[in-house]
Amino acid sequence: MNKKLMALAVAGAVAAPGLAVAQTSLTPQALVPAPGVASSNGITLYGRLDEFVMVNKFSTSGNGAVAELKKGDIYAAGNAMGFRGREDLGGGTAAWFQLEIGVWPDARMEASATTGNNWGGRNSGIGISSGAGDVLLGVWDTPYNVTYGVWNSMTSSGLGAAGITMGNGNTTGALPSFLSTGVQCNNIVANSSGTPVAGTNAVCVTEATSNTTAFSRRTNNSVQYWSPIMAGFQVKLMTALANYQQPNTNGFANGGYQKAKEWSGSLAYAQGPFSAAFGYDSHEGFRPGTTAGADANPKDTAWTLGGKFNFGMGEVGAGYESIKYGDNHGGANGASANGMTVPSWVVNGRVNVGPGGFFASYSKTDAKSCTTSTTVIGSAACGVQAKMFALGYDYVLSKRTKMYVAFNKIDNGAIGNTTSGSSYYYVAGPAANANGSSGTLAPGTDVTSYGFGLQHTF
Repeated sequence: MNKKLMALAVAGAVAAPGLAVAQTSLTPQALVPAPGVASSNGITLYGRLDEFVMVNKFSTSGNGAVAELKKGDIYAAGNAMGFRGREDLGGGTAAWFQLEIGVWPDARMEASATTGNNWGGRNSGIGISSGAGDVLLGVWDTPYNVTYGVWNSMTSSGLGAAGITMGNGNTTGALPSFLSTGVQCNNIVANSSGTPVAGTNAVCVTEATSNTTAFSRRTNNSVQYWSPIMAGFQVKLMTALANYQQPNTNGFANGGYQKAKEWSGSLAYAQGPFSAAFGYDSHEGFRPGTTAGADANPKDTAWTLGGKFNFGMGEVGAGYESIKYGDNHGGANGASANGMTVPSWVVNGRVNVGPGGFFASYSKTDAKSCTTSTTVIGSAACGVQAKMFALGYDYVLSKRTKMYVAFNKIDNGAIGNTTSGSSYYYVAGPAANANGSSGTLAPGTDVTSYGFGLQHTF
């Protein structure tokens, strides 16, 4: 098999959602063979370690309530280790598997608090491969999410736009479920009567549910189909089973109940120096209204289109995305309704210079067509634009090891001296609630980061 294809199969599996490692122009991340093809029969160990020693500067929040802060950190961008194997079954058919875990060389992390820090917590599954394509069962990046790797040219630091400004966040987990009180159900423990309850019993006993607003997703309990690569084209389709759906007795005030659903698909093309991909994703019941007259199953959709061109000494890529969050008709007369459109775009590229290459990225996202002027969904705030710029240089030491320096600035817009502002921040990065503790970023806080990194793959 072509060595570049083999390397890409590993790279596409190791990368976190939205953090694809280096791709060639001939084979984008969306167009790779199934895991295990590199070994006709047997098991392969693989992994990626990327440690970024960085300085973070958090500006004063939009309303001035949170003061400026500067701190250091070591950022682990998409670190993972895994096993994959394949068994030929004859007649052109094979069985394959992959088990992947997130690894954290810089810190001791508790599995209960770190999504993906358990075997099977990252891209993992079992599949059947044949001339008709591949069928996969497991937890895996959605086809929509994989399209980000087509235009991505940032292969170091994890500070690219995918899963941050593009996708309105990044997440891994089962389809979401809510209690009748509006509390999200992360495997809620039932009380003595068998009714799910919040409070001290609201603990995660098996698997976490996913973010309700992000479109850069790795989804549990998913079923996927990947077509063969034909004339440079490949189709991927996916759905997921809502294993935490609750009975009607635990429904919402209007008598309905949540039925979370997700459908995702992509069409990718790669030929010569050009690659392109289109993705579509549909969510239902991810953001149910919980008051009288609310819609328990609003529909959120997104589409994205991107491409990349290799011109020999470098490459340039661009992507566009449009996310539409449906109105959940919450509150009397729709007073708490929650709908929004979030368009985003990115341009990035890299140029080979000396033993490595410079890379750069610029992205911008907006929030418009809001149901109310105070609507906030995920990191997007109504009427607020956010911008992100990144620049860096890779110094290649070998085929598997490189050093790099990188700079990134996220400009989270705010409307005057108010609490309304966007809160975009790095994928799975150092937590930053109130500018540096835990949780989400304070609205309207700008983030500047720079530092030095070392990356090794095996």
